[in-house]
Amino acid sequence: MNENIGPLALNIPLIITQIIGFLLLIWFLWVVIFKRIFAVLDERQKEIRDVYDGLDRDRAAMEETRRQYEERLANIEIEARERIQAAVKEAQALRDNLIADARQNAESITTSARNEAERERQKAFLEMRQQLVALAVAAAGKVVGESLDDARHTRLVDDFITEVGSDRVTGVGRPGLSGGPNGAGHGPNAF
Repeated sequence: MNENIGPLALNIPLIITQIIGFLLLIWFLWVVIFKRIFAVLDERQKEIRDVYDGLDRDRAAMEETRRQYEERLANIEIEARERIQAAVKEAQALRDNLIADARQNAESITTSARNEAERERQKAFLEMRQQLVALAVAAAGKVVGESLDDARHTRLVDDFITEVGSDRVTGVGRPGLSGGPNGAGHGPNAF
């Protein structure tokens, strides 16, 4: 009966031999080729995982570095602002010191000028008084017609000037000395 079937007949020993050959081929491929391929694939997958892990570490390090730079920049800005403020305060203090020194110098110059003006006024007053004394002594010598010694003349003129000066300061005039109707400033008590 097997012969009538023809080419469609099943040959069991051939099928068993082919199954055994196929299983040996799979076993051989598994042991020799697939293990090596899987080992290479596992190695490649590990390398890729290591690369991605390295990238993640690098990214984290880069983020940390960026954060540190931003922090440094913020600190630099704060420090720069503080330095600018300190410089402004220092400049204001220097300006205040310069203004105070200038005011003190101006006050010193003003005081010195006032003192100098007062000395000059007193000097001019003394010179004028000496000239007045000399004129009064000369006039007295001519009026009296006799010559008095210089000491007596000076004493008489000083007394006269003192009296006239005190009268003018107090506003009290004496008749005969003021140049009024009693004799144009020459009275009996003038000398």
